[in-house]
Amino acid sequence: MKEEADEYVVKACAFCDLGEADRTRCLRLIGGGGAVDIETATRDFPLSLVIGIARKDREIVGVGVIKPVRKPYAARTAVKAKYPFEAVPELGYVVVDQNHRGKHVSSRIAKVLSEYPGPLFATTSADAMKSTLKHVGFEQHGGEWEGKRGDMISLWIRS
Repeated sequence: MKEEADEYVVKACAFCDLGEADRTRCLRLIGGGGAVDIETATRDFPLSLVIGIARKDREIVGVGVIKPVRKPYAARTAVKAKYPFEAVPELGYVVVDQNHRGKHVSSRIAKVLSEYPGPLFATTSADAMKSTLKHVGFEQHGGEWEGKRGDMISLWIRS
C-alpha cells in the first residue's frame, strides 16, 4: 500500500504554472467526473486560487481546486442545505482518473488543498469524498438536497 501511494506525486500549484496540455488534461478529468458542467468548469478553472495536481509518471491522474469566493453560489447552497454560512472559498472539482481510483489519490489531493488557510466549504454526494472531507477537518452541516442527477448532496464546512 505504501509503495503504491508513493508512486503518486501530489502538489499544489497555480493555474499559470500549468501548460496548455496540463490544463486540457485537468479539464478532461473534471468533465469526466460527471458532477460538474464542463462549460462552467472551463470558465471557472482559470480562476482557481489553488490547484492540487496528482501525477503518476508525469501524467496528471487527479485534480482538485480551491475555488474563489462566489457569494451568489454560496447563498444558493446555504438555502438548499438550510444552513446559513458566510461565503468562503470552496474546495471542489476533486476527481481522479478511473484507472487510479481506490488508491487514496483523492485523499492526498484534498489534504494538499486543505492546507489553504482559513475557512472552506465543499459539497458532495460521494461517500468516499465525505470520508475524505471529514479526515481533513470538514464537518457536515445542514440537510441534504437532491442534485441534478438525483443524488443527495451535502454541505461540508471547515472553520
